[in-house]
Amino acid sequence: MKNNVLVKIEGKNVNNYIKWLIKNKINISNLKVISHNELNIIIDYKDYNLLTKYSKTYKVKIIKKFGKLKLIETIKNNSVILSCTIFAILFLYYLSNYIFSIDIIYNNKQMVEIISKELLKYDIKKYSKKKNKLVLNQIKKQILKDNQDVLEWFEIEEIGTKYVVRLVERKKATKNEEYTYQSIATSKDAIITSINAYSGEKVKNINEYVKKDTIIISGILTKTDNTKIYTKASGNVYGEVWYKANVEYPLYYREERLTGKNKKVITLSFLNKKIPLFPYKKYKQFKSKSYTLTENNIIPIKILKEQLYEVNIKEDIYTNEEAIQKAIDETKKKMKIKNNKIIEIKNVEIINKENLNSKIKIDLFISVIEDISKIVEVKEEADDNYLHS
Repeated sequence: MKNNVLVKIEGKNVNNYIKWLIKNKINISNLKVISHNELNIIIDYKDYNLLTKYSKTYKVKIIKKFGKLKLIETIKNNSVILSCTIFAILFLYYLSNYIFSIDIIYNNKQMVEIISKELLKYDIKKYSKKKNKLVLNQIKKQILKDNQDVLEWFEIEEIGTKYVVRLVERKKATKNEEYTYQSIATSKDAIITSINAYSGEKVKNINEYVKKDTIIISGILTKTDNTKIYTKASGNVYGEVWYKANVEYPLYYREERLTGKNKKVITLSFLNKKIPLFPYKKYKQFKSKSYTLTENNIIPIKILKEQLYEVNIKEDIYTNEEAIQKAIDETKKKMKIKNNKIIEIKNVEIINKENLNSKIKIDLFISVIEDISKIVEVKEEADDNYLHS
């Protein structure tokens, strides 16, 4: 109903009043006779003034308004509260565009000072205005470029009214330890599968089982006359090495993957219900982070700033065989990432498996081909009969 009003009419005989209404062709949406001297009707507000003309012996009173009239009345009655709320929202929205704290997450005081100075160059400091995402990305790239000798990774994340800075310090490359005279030994127990000797003398054969620290390419060469020649052996030794792994894999798989799309929304939270203050196009599936801009300690009401991230959700249900294969594939992948000396996963055997309702548990025996080379120092013996190569 638009611009309608519920009117209460009281008088000696309301039936006469009804006849008058009909005679004057007043459109009545609803009529209810309460008693012989009381009547309720719903009419258009523009007809209300006509009623007062026939109200000399009748009392006419609006007891309820509908539609736009109700909205206007509510706004008028709560104008002070609404004005304060709108001002508070606008003020908070204005404040939300400024940074009030900067947290550099790192435990090296010297590095924190370096990054703080770098941020100041681009006016990133307390009480400064926020940078838009494009500018912030350019600043991050430039800081990383200017400090590539000490920074491996650098990130500035906006959380509410603060920046959280995270970084990874670049580790200085450590050179492989080398000696004047050296041999190549094994770093693990293994069966030798390949030996590439560039200098020095091979003292073990392929398919031979060796223990850890066994010399494979010697830096000491003994001539027929027992004269020793000291040299710097170099090369690579590859062997079959064995590992055991205990793996659990779910029979039900659920993955949430961010699409890269995101948006900011200002919402009013009241009794655990969120009401957007501005209309926006909703994502079908999303994750959100909420930051409280303001709240009332008496009334359970908050104004929140939400960051919505669109996600694609993938769900799968696996058979035992499928889960086992997934677990094996994932184990292989993790092993190669963790140990860059692994050349090849040769064989994987399941030595035990157990079904734990929602997941499968397996014990694996894994053989790999791995670079097991290790440099060991060769010290000269106190002998006058030796040569240097």
